[in-house]
Amino acid sequence: MNKPKTLLINPPFFLEDRYGKNLKYFGALSDPLGLAYLAANLELHNYPVKILDCPALKISVKNISQELAKDSYDIVGINILTPMYSKVKRTAETVKKNHPQIKVIVGGAHATALPKDILEEIEAIDYVCIGEGEKTLVEFIQFIEGKKQIDQVAGLAYRKNGQIVLTQPREFEKNLDNFPSPARHLLPVKKYNFTASRTRSQSYAPTIMVARGCPFNCSYCSHPFGRIFRHHSKERIIQEIESLINNYGTSEFNIEADSLCVNRNFILSLCQEIIDKGLNKKIRWTCENRVDLVDEELLTKMYQAGCWQISYGVESGVQRLLELINKGEKLEDMERVFALTKKIGITVRGFFMLGLPTETRQESLQTIEFAKKLDPLWAQFTITIPYPGTPMFESLKEAGEIRTFNWDCYNTWGGWTENEMPYLPKGRSLRELKSLQKKAMVLFYLRPKVFLKFIKTINSWATFKKYFIGFLTLLKIKNENPSY
Repeated sequence: MNKPKTLLINPPFFLEDRYGKNLKYFGALSDPLGLAYLAANLELHNYPVKILDCPALKISVKNISQELAKDSYDIVGINILTPMYSKVKRTAETVKKNHPQIKVIVGGAHATALPKDILEEIEAIDYVCIGEGEKTLVEFIQFIEGKKQIDQVAGLAYRKNGQIVLTQPREFEKNLDNFPSPARHLLPVKKYNFTASRTRSQSYAPTIMVARGCPFNCSYCSHPFGRIFRHHSKERIIQEIESLINNYGTSEFNIEADSLCVNRNFILSLCQEIIDKGLNKKIRWTCENRVDLVDEELLTKMYQAGCWQISYGVESGVQRLLELINKGEKLEDMERVFALTKKIGITVRGFFMLGLPTETRQESLQTIEFAKKLDPLWAQFTITIPYPGTPMFESLKEAGEIRTFNWDCYNTWGGWTENEMPYLPKGRSLRELKSLQKKAMVLFYLRPKVFLKFIKTINSWATFKKYFIGFLTLLKIKNENPSY
């Protein structure tokens, strides 16, 4: 008997779906790292697998059946994040309509948060993977082969006699090195492009996931990888870096973790290993971090190891709101660390949220002014979305303040789209909050000092073109709204 063959699908959720018509030119088209991890683990267990990355290959829902016809699959796995919901539903229905014998399983953050809801609402989905999926998917295939009973597969939801059954929870893998490096050879790596805020070149700049898990309590986070910080060994990370250099000519990376510097000694050790191997002369990398996890010694070592940019989650310029969302940081510490990071020579990108619970318009404007005061090279202003699985979602749902459960509207870039918004602070309007997201970009970027900084970073025609289009887009918005 041939081994069951799996097709993993990144659904056709395109840049325009996420960013809207005007902002789609500046959004990143990143590789689906989660699917690549799943595929690598299936290959490790000698199970045939392919990945269909619809956004990268520009494959619409109606064309998925044509892709399925190119091979014979027993299982289709689909990644689902909340705003992808309707695309995933249509994808699953397309699979079942044309190939009813295929077993459809979904996984991802939304699946982990609402497994029962998915099975109640989408008949075409047979199973839901809850939590970390590498082991679950292997055991699920063993069930398909008849080697396991379904109730022996932890971390799964399915229907039985008209009822939805959840198997025992899946424990998180303690040793991440047990998972092989992502199967990037199954991805169309030449199709990916990254924002100018995250790469200095036009070449492939992949993400390396060095750790999973976050111990912090921010109310807007669902903790998809749990609260215990688990990291790969530095040897495994170095091996993956060298492999990407040798196989793809990569010189830029994003070093990713839920909270990178939770284990300070681990990062210091990793950076020293990069330096000792001489890789700091070959690569440049970015990362995301919290301001309360870094100090001068650590930042200096990161810079020496090739880190050229850090993205800090600021979220708000109002201390009251930071405490409300359990951020656990102080505004004065953010000012100090932003200045220190820039002093050491590392470029800074700041993440800011507008429309936090109870936030007033004046406090939103205060956040925009704080962003200008911090003065990162790049600032990202998103609208607060209470995603399923987060404490924020649960508290707002209990208070009856969720305006819609149409998951397509759960988009942090909603100000640039025509969609409804799932949450508005009391006293705020949809039009005002959407307009404010655009206003934030105009007020931050249309400043002479910002122009001068960006001019210094132009290193190619492609970069100049993207900057110029961005400038014209913001100028058009400002002209349409003179009050900006």
